[in-house]
Amino acid sequence: MRLYRAADTDYVPTDSCSFAESIEAAEHYLNNPGYGGSTLWVAEVDVDDDDVLDLTGDDANELLGDIVDVDRYGAIGIDELVPRIADKLCDAGVQWVRVIESYPEDTVTWIYVGGPCGDEPELEEVEA
Repeated sequence: MRLYRAADTDYVPTDSCSFAESIEAAEHYLNNPGYGGSTLWVAEVDVDDDDVLDLTGDDANELLGDIVDVDRYGAIGIDELVPRIADKLCDAGVQWVRVIESYPEDTVTWIYVGGPCGDEPELEEVEA
């Protein structure tokens, strides 16, 4: 699968890194202060379903609650919560978390949380 990211470098932190399913969604982060960066990157990733926590459905809070205590994190969205608990998810054997993003609204984001499940994504600059 191809995943996209706007960032200033090709560095992929293992404590969480967000990728868009579409280049159009990633482009929103080219000019989003504090997030993203000045360059579009693409990663070809081979994701095993066993390594993915899919939090795009109505049961997202329940699924996440099976892994970590989500009650103490307040009212932030799941797309904001996952990076804060990436280490706990990684310890539980999760490599990728799939969420519905708040920006751009209702897009799907894949968050890489690292882990022993596989190699970190390698990025290549998107050719203009």
